[in-house]
Amino acid sequence: MLLSLLLHGLAFVALAIATPIFKRDFLDPEPVSGDVQGFVHDPSIHIFNGTYYLYTTDNHTNVRSAPSMSGPWKFLGPALSEDSVIDRPGRNVTWAPDLAKIGDTYYLYYSVSTFGAQEMSDIGVATSTTLEPGSWTDHGSIGIPHDKRYNRIDANLYLSGSKDSAPLLAFGSFNDGIFQVPMADPPLRIIEGSTYTHLQLNSTRRNTEGPYQFRWVEQGTQKSSYYLFFSGGACCNKPDELEVQGEEYRISVCRSESPSGPFTDKEGKDCVKENGGTLVLASHGDVYAPGGQGVFWDPEQEAVVIYYHYVKPSVSFLYEQFFFGWNKLSFEGGWPSIVS
Repeated sequence: MLLSLLLHGLAFVALAIATPIFKRDFLDPEPVSGDVQGFVHDPSIHIFNGTYYLYTTDNHTNVRSAPSMSGPWKFLGPALSEDSVIDRPGRNVTWAPDLAKIGDTYYLYYSVSTFGAQEMSDIGVATSTTLEPGSWTDHGSIGIPHDKRYNRIDANLYLSGSKDSAPLLAFGSFNDGIFQVPMADPPLRIIEGSTYTHLQLNSTRRNTEGPYQFRWVEQGTQKSSYYLFFSGGACCNKPDELEVQGEEYRISVCRSESPSGPFTDKEGKDCVKENGGTLVLASHGDVYAPGGQGVFWDPEQEAVVIYYHYVKPSVSFLYEQFFFGWNKLSFEGGWPSIVS
């Protein structure tokens, strides 16, 4: 049995190495050290008392910490002490964490789902005054009703900083793409009766998901631009089931003068009506299918940073063998690009 498994593994790696990768001119991820290979899907990062905390999908939400983005990253355990209080299939494996801080409270948004079960998906929230594993109180569902237009996963909370503006939660995967809804105060539930704003749709591709909202003020001006980063394409396939070149998972962006849109891409295409989206990062070299991204200002780097998960074809395409990566972002010219 062991020999069979070893031979199967060698064949799998050989196939992975032989698989052609769509080549584009992108910088490789910055070096990282420590425990950042494996279940590092859909990363979310926040800094608490000078320590970087990395939350990822699986195992009641995996938690790692490090003194910087470069590591060394140390695995700490699951964020939640037990299954989600949301009584749906998949409650033992929480997906797509998103971290936000309001006052002295941290909010952890997570998804409960199983692959292909759109009707049974839901988004929950937990709170903590630290980011330590086991410190979270699970409040369950935030109350988004089922609708055939969207899938209730991949939440991301945007805080405007204004006392008069409600926090805005973006979410969605497959179906009609990405939507946004205002949250109550505190943001444990949606505001009942709210209008759901359609932020992004690409009808020509199989999937867009993983929204991340980010505001940037152009240097030397007071002009704010609002960016919607998202992932699209096929993720997590085996070597003999890979998407056609150029349709693998990748990170794109749209921009607006308002946090609720309408969003357009660099060419001026509407990101709901015209399949807009400007490419930020895609497969290149030994980096395949980057996505599940987050964006934040890193005080240590003194720069905006984008972070994500990706596959190394020279190692494996297995779901449990993904890698964590990050790069600096420049907004020169008004559009984000990866820089060294």
